[in-house]
Amino acid sequence: MPAAGYLRHDPRLSHQLLGHVAGDTGPRGATMPCGASRREAAEVIRGCLELVAVALQGGPTVEVPERLRSRIGDWAAEGVDLEAVQHATHLGFRFVLDLLGRRATGADSRAMVVAGQRLAEVLDRLVTAFTGSYLREVRAQGTARDDAGGQLASALIAGDAGPALLRGSGFPPADAYAVVALGVATETLADRAVRDEREARRRLRRMRLELAARRGGTPPALLGPEGGTVLLAEDRLADAPAAELLGGLQRAAGVPLLGTVVHALTGEVPAATRDAHELLDLAQRLHRPAGLYRMADLAVEYQITRPGPGRRRLAAVLDPLREQPELLNTLVVHLRNDRNRQRTSRALHIHANTIDHRMRRIHQHTGLDPMNLDGLWYLRAAIVAHAYETGAAPVELPELPVATG
Repeated sequence: MPAAGYLRHDPRLSHQLLGHVAGDTGPRGATMPCGASRREAAEVIRGCLELVAVALQGGPTVEVPERLRSRIGDWAAEGVDLEAVQHATHLGFRFVLDLLGRRATGADSRAMVVAGQRLAEVLDRLVTAFTGSYLREVRAQGTARDDAGGQLASALIAGDAGPALLRGSGFPPADAYAVVALGVATETLADRAVRDEREARRRLRRMRLELAARRGGTPPALLGPEGGTVLLAEDRLADAPAAELLGGLQRAAGVPLLGTVVHALTGEVPAATRDAHELLDLAQRLHRPAGLYRMADLAVEYQITRPGPGRRRLAAVLDPLREQPELLNTLVVHLRNDRNRQRTSRALHIHANTIDHRMRRIHQHTGLDPMNLDGLWYLRAAIVAHAYETGAAPVELPELPVATG
């Protein structure tokens, strides 16, 4: 068997390596003497083995994946000694080289020399990457700019950023800002109930590191495990910097993020922040996919969700379906699938004829025909209003088209 195939496909190898590096076996969630968990050490070992396998196949040396750098950064922030990580890395590589040597024959002498060279290249890249992760963490912990950015963001959002504070903040003056509200895209109430607080802290730390690494310096921001607000100084209205920011934060956090952006002059930042977070709440309630949204993207939904008799009346359209949740669920899923019977049938595991039957029942109960354009638009609007009036959305809610005619 080629060495690369053996390293990739032997299910016992990573377990043997973990035992060799970490000592006696223990539960996957157990903490090793250095402070890292065995489960996370196993993840790093599998990642390193994959890099070695790629190198042994003779391809160009692969960069160390961000997930490995992030894991080492987590350990750095939590006090795992760099010496322990480096020692374990060298120990693991010697183990792999010895293992390949024991499996080699006399005809493999030249191949073993090449294998040793390639392992040395991968080891050099890993040690450099792991050390870099530690140094980034040290630099991040050694700066007070995060605090200054938080103070400036708080003052701007509260409308208390006077000339003296702006001059003394250390940030360049700005006449306008793109106010970006951030939140997790896929989190539900069930997710919150089982949330790993340690992972939430790590996510927050990674996002702060990403902000600190931005070209031009760290922007004023207020961040927490659930998201937050970032203020991007701008001299012209443009969404590209906010989209770039969201992409970087999403990669750093390792979870899908929703962002909303509102542009405002410096004195209008408080109102813009309220608007941005209202839009974010709307996008989360309607289960919009991860990405950046502007007021123009959610204008119809935003207007429908304003409190008042109009919203209550719209939501009441669905009252007859409250006792028949399968009808409401079918309606929402069918609209999300652009009324494609085959896709809805697969999503709900029901026959396509059942969908038609349920659409007719919805027409009977509500007086609105989902197969008619006017009825369709009214029902879409009612679903959005219903999510706000009841405080809960049954499933992903459909986007509202712009009304015509």
